[in-house]
Amino acid sequence: MSKFYNWNIYIIMSNFFKEINIDEGFLILKTLNTSDNNIRYNTKKKQLHIQFHFTLDGNVHFHIIKGTHKLEIPATHSLLFFNPKNLIPIDAVISPNTKMLSILLSLESIHKLLDDFAIDFNFLRPQNKHKKLYNRRPLTANELIILNQIYNRELINKFDYIYIKAKILELFTYYFDTIKHQPATDKCPNLKDARNVEKIKRAKEILVANINEPPPVDKLAEQVGLPINILKNGFREIYGEPVYKYILNYKLELGRHLLMSKKYSVKEISYQMGYSAPTHFVVAFKKKFGITPKKYIKNL
Repeated sequence: MSKFYNWNIYIIMSNFFKEINIDEGFLILKTLNTSDNNIRYNTKKKQLHIQFHFTLDGNVHFHIIKGTHKLEIPATHSLLFFNPKNLIPIDAVISPNTKMLSILLSLESIHKLLDDFAIDFNFLRPQNKHKKLYNRRPLTANELIILNQIYNRELINKFDYIYIKAKILELFTYYFDTIKHQPATDKCPNLKDARNVEKIKRAKEILVANINEPPPVDKLAEQVGLPINILKNGFREIYGEPVYKYILNYKLELGRHLLMSKKYSVKEISYQMGYSAPTHFVVAFKKKFGITPKKYIKNL
């Protein structure tokens, strides 16, 4: 666990949350609730004054002001917390099939970021820097592209951390709309049409709902009413991966969480994930995580 924060997380939740320290006072949390139940994420106060929460899939309810208020953050929406005087606890209920990315920063880390880069965080301007802020809003297509790139990046070496920091800075430039540059949708002009973006999101929902037998890309494109090239290119731009790589990684992450539960054998999980033979699941799992499922269970 992080040496910078005093976490008080229910044990059941360790299976659903991954904590990544980017720098001192600069933390990323990846959330993936693959269970059939709501899970609650609750922490004590810590040295975190600024929190960005991005719900990529599913639904999250945040409890704030000692539980007297609730904020719902549905899929493709964000929540920004800022309290310059007090440390902010996290108290959230995460619905089943929810994926969320959170970026948590101390005041010291945000000022260091501002010193190094010319990004204007408007809530830290002199006239605003002493005000509390709870800001909830939909995510743009550009922001979703970057968030999925951050979420899907495996952190193996120092270059991966450099990549993540660069992507977070890119995200902030869009989020606060202070640095103008070529929008990511220029790479895929069809994403400028909000209807196409919604159809691509629908395609992803169909894939996840049919994880054992995902439809072929051409049938999927027909089902959501998109030309196949627009679906392929748009899906890669929004989710950072081609269609089949996305569903493969989703299945393997789900398989990993089932292993963590220790309720199923490797054979049972492989068939639940739609593999024709357990050996196929073992090979794919080892390729992604660098360890066989049985050794993974032993290391838990």
